[in-house]
Amino acid sequence: MIHKSFLQRRTLLKWVPATLAFGGLGGLRLPSLNAQPFTGLLNHSTETVTPESEAAVRKALEWLRRVQNSDGGCGVDKGTSSDIGCTAMTGLAFMAHGSTPYEGPNKNQLRELRKYIIRQTDSMPQNDITNQTGTQLQNKIGRHAHSFFAALFLSQLVGEEANTESTLTALRKVVTAIVRSQQNGHWGNQSWAPTLGTVMGWVSLRAAGFAGLTVGAAPEKTAEHLIREMRQNLGTSQGWMHDLYKKATGIRVLYEMGRDSEDIARKAFADVLNLVTKDNTPFSQAGGEEYLAFHLITETMLQKGGDDWNKWFSVVRDKIVNVQNSDGSWTGHHCITSRTFCTAAAVLVLTSPYRYLPISQG
Repeated sequence: MIHKSFLQRRTLLKWVPATLAFGGLGGLRLPSLNAQPFTGLLNHSTETVTPESEAAVRKALEWLRRVQNSDGGCGVDKGTSSDIGCTAMTGLAFMAHGSTPYEGPNKNQLRELRKYIIRQTDSMPQNDITNQTGTQLQNKIGRHAHSFFAALFLSQLVGEEANTESTLTALRKVVTAIVRSQQNGHWGNQSWAPTLGTVMGWVSLRAAGFAGLTVGAAPEKTAEHLIREMRQNLGTSQGWMHDLYKKATGIRVLYEMGRDSEDIARKAFADVLNLVTKDNTPFSQAGGEEYLAFHLITETMLQKGGDDWNKWFSVVRDKIVNVQNSDGSWTGHHCITSRTFCTAAAVLVLTSPYRYLPISQG
């Protein structure tokens, strides 16, 4: 049962401009729960959201709704068995558009997604959310990829429910497994893109910490590891795929640690911006790793704002929209080929100006 006195942060965010016009929260009137997201939040012009990008998001969310299975989860594509990482990413996409388990056009879908993820934690092994191996996400991002995405999703749910204890309990289990499996600041190097996995471990722990959980020194150890790797790799190239995801991870960490003025951070962003501006290959040939990299950099630039945000988002927004499939999905052309994962990640990029996710609040 929904508590009528439970006023969600998203409800407030949707009506921030109207609230301010009335002189503060004292003049607030509760809006309809079906209100459309306000698209110019927190000093970001509505110019960052275009009719084309809004239409792309609507089509994408319709496609993601059709992917959801009867058990509440989502597979790597329509008609496939449920996958923890793809389920978590789909949940994040619905939340990024403004829905929660209690409001918005995808509230029912989110309730089932949440239940599915929580069920996976009921009897999880000691160091991971699943015993399963060999999934797309594990092969490309790392053994603990599903734990990372599940923890990120659960952390964003905290505070979006009248009673969050079951969410917090599940989140604690996954965070404990993530911290326990950390190795000298990373989570192994047996995948195609282990650095991307490590930064997702860092992102998930930071998000859990912001949600009120104790995560210890694990995020700091990971940041130190990633910065060392970035310094070693700067100036070398293994092709645009490796360059993009490695620099995206470094940018995400350096900027979050307040080190965006360092030469290594500025060069990494300049290189990536030059790549996406002058070459369509990162979009026309993108796999799930690239869409995740776009999301990581977009979240970073969203916090930074200014010219870097404007230069980055306008290019990435339009180029992502241009490669959307006619059915509303995005296809991964290599490695992580999952349409579910790629579509959810694309939605996270395109909806970032709404700032509905706690990780987008800054």
